[in-house]
Amino acid sequence: MSAAPNTLTSEEIAEGFELLFDGKSLEHFRSFKKDEIDPKWQAIDGNLVLTEGGAGDIITRKQFADFEFRFEFNISVDGNSGVMWRVTEDSKNTYDSGPEFQILDSHSKVSYLHEISKKNIAGALYDFLPAKPEDFKGPDQWNEGVIRVQGTRIQLWLNGAVTADIDSTSDLWKELLAKSKFADWEKFNKMPSGYIALQDHNDRVAFRSLRIKEL
Repeated sequence: MSAAPNTLTSEEIAEGFELLFDGKSLEHFRSFKKDEIDPKWQAIDGNLVLTEGGAGDIITRKQFADFEFRFEFNISVDGNSGVMWRVTEDSKNTYDSGPEFQILDSHSKVSYLHEISKKNIAGALYDFLPAKPEDFKGPDQWNEGVIRVQGTRIQLWLNGAVTADIDSTSDLWKELLAKSKFADWEKFNKMPSGYIALQDHNDRVAFRSLRIKEL
């Protein structure tokens, strides 16, 4: 974790990480399929906050192929969000092409129970590999996620715990894909590079310490 929110450690600087959010400026993001960012996404007290639903997903202005993306998220009680990667704007939605690091209140007793029952919870590779509820610190707390994508290998971490490590050319991936809702989606996980997207799922969510290194 960074020495302070929205800063890089000396090790991260040496490794070539860059900040995508400094706590104030939203210059590195825009709304999906738009030139500017929806005003419901705001920089508040050093956090990138979805203040209310209906804003739509936002994406990085830059596209990334192979990368390691480190971030912290704070999801509201009973809330849902996510981070997608290698997203293309040649489809209707961000998730049409981009696999998802699921963000969810994994401890909710009333919301998204259909997702919780399938372990599609915080840190999961959505609809592919489940996560463990004990790896989630809780809603209204800062949790740290890592997404590392290199070639066809996808690795995810939640608060230091590995939640996914899979190659999308493997037999296991093909088996999981066939069982998922993405089985027949033309562009899903097909892009060699694309945008990183932060999801508006109509629930309040905040992000900070968004750091990326191209591999």
